[in-house]
Amino acid sequence: MIAFDAERDAPALDRLAAARELELGEARAPLARFAALVSRWGQRTDLVAGPSVEALVEVLFLDAFALSPLVPEGAELIDVGAGAGAPTIPLALLRPDLRAELREPRRRRVAFMRTAVGALGLAERVRVREGRLADGEEGSFEVALSRATFAPEEWLRRGSALARRVILLLAREAPPERPGWAPIGEVRYAVPSSGAPRRAVAYEAR
Repeated sequence: MIAFDAERDAPALDRLAAARELELGEARAPLARFAALVSRWGQRTDLVAGPSVEALVEVLFLDAFALSPLVPEGAELIDVGAGAGAPTIPLALLRPDLRAELREPRRRRVAFMRTAVGALGLAERVRVREGRLADGEEGSFEVALSRATFAPEEWLRRGSALARRVILLLAREAPPERPGWAPIGEVRYAVPSSGAPRRAVAYEAR
């Protein structure tokens, strides 16, 4: 895991935000602190792959920067299989209007996210819950998202029981179909270092 310094390496965050035409404002410092926390914890436990500062910034922030327009103002969202907290912790730092639940079964990652939520002043808006999503589990969230935990078709099925809007993060896959649900918004983007295509697609019930 590469060492990320919140002051020295923050310009990498600025470059990624500029590529998305995004103004970080007051979120810049806490976003950089989040990357530094991931880097520090990553020295002793497996959190994310980040062989360079730029790669770490892409893994932690690119999806959050891209999908933010798909999340309604004041929404409460659930992130299933939240891992190290991206994209939802960065999204919560960018968007003070949001509330979130981070669901994750791996205890060390849960411990990291709880530490990060506390250190970044998010405890009143973001809660971390240890455990897996039960099959057939229902919820009343405004938005459900999951990154690299389920196949797209399965996540659309599971997410549709949790929230009024489901966001899928896709690479080269075609957006799946589900009876009674339809795409209502989409953001296409690319990983700057590789050019690999990405798309975030939001679904709602018809």
